Amino acid sequence: MEARVFAIDERLKPIVPGPVGAANFKLRDESAFDASRLLSEPSFSLYCLDFENHYAYFAETPADCDLSRVPFMYQTQYQLSTHLVRISFDTLHKLAGEVNYTQSKLLLIYSVGRCGSTLVSRALNEVEGVDSLSEPDAFTQLLPNRGSEALSNDERAALLKSCTALQCAPGLARGKDVFAFKFRSDVTHLAPLFYSLLPQAKLVFLYRNAEPWARSNWNYVQVAFPGVAGTSVDTPRPDWNGRTMLESMAMRWLGPMQTCQEMLKEGIPLFVARYEELTSHPHEVLSKMFAHCGLASRTIGSLDTVLGQDAQEGTVLSRASLATAPTQLSAENLTALRRMIEEMAPGMSADYVLPGTYIP
Repeated sequence: MEARVFAIDERLKPIVPGPVGAANFKLRDESAFDASRLLSEPSFSLYCLDFENHYAYFAETPADCDLSRVPFMYQTQYQLSTHLVRISFDTLHKLAGEVNYTQSKLLLIYSVGRCGSTLVSRALNEVEGVDSLSEPDAFTQLLPNRGSEALSNDERAALLKSCTALQCAPGLARGKDVFAFKFRSDVTHLAPLFYSLLPQAKLVFLYRNAEPWARSNWNYVQVAFPGVAGTSVDTPRPDWNGRTMLESMAMRWLGPMQTCQEMLKEGIPLFVARYEELTSHPHEVLSKMFAHCGLASRTIGSLDTVLGQDAQEGTVLSRASLATAPTQLSAENLTALRRMIEEMAPGMSADYVLPGTYIP
């Protein structure tokens, strides 16, 4: 199967928050490449998709780099990769057919973001046999508004299924047999498609009350997008389709919440937990979550060590970094946010508790 390997001569973009893409690097074509190595060597991992040219790119990271142990997979791939390997979508699908993973040992973690999902990803890595990846970003690209608009429904489904298989390949090469993917919040919109293709996968949804979520999200936005820092959350912005920051935040919180709510109504089995219980009763929530995911009988490492750390330490989104955000949401801002949520989604509120939420 044909493939090409490219040396990375230069990195061209900020690290966080994305998006991923081969255009983020200055590349130099080196040679042909044996695509079968992508299945047997864990230093290669799926990085991004090129929909225009029908290519997939895999990042080569150093042999001592374990991508299951980093806060954001896509960030570490960008920072540490030495080469990119390019294959066609046809080759991607052929390789995916050779990946022997068990669908029922696939764990998919959806969330509203800023709600402890990175902590959960790290905790899962303490469970024997689990390879947990935090934000493998080819899935974010498959959202219709992230460059994949021209794909047909069948093409999107085929790519999603093949990307899932190939994200398991490095872990399989390291002897793992359970694979967890913690997605960016927007990928929750793909959850129904995931379920239609992989109905045996175990599903988790994490959320947080809207007011503390909004405060954390506003800090994140100011740190990740320096041009936004110090601007008013009440001013319409052309780069957000004329919406204010508050309106944008209300929609970003509601989107995953409503998707989860619809899946629950359809009887799709989800383990649902809030940040509020995850932080106040972490051992109880994680134990119940692990049982839902079929992990109750497996040996678990030091959860206390994980719980005592900042899950995003060393990144621009660490607690210390977010504490430098120049402005905070006011009481008036939060009152307006609550009103927007209630107007956009009658019956839902800023502290709405989804049915089936696990509360110890």
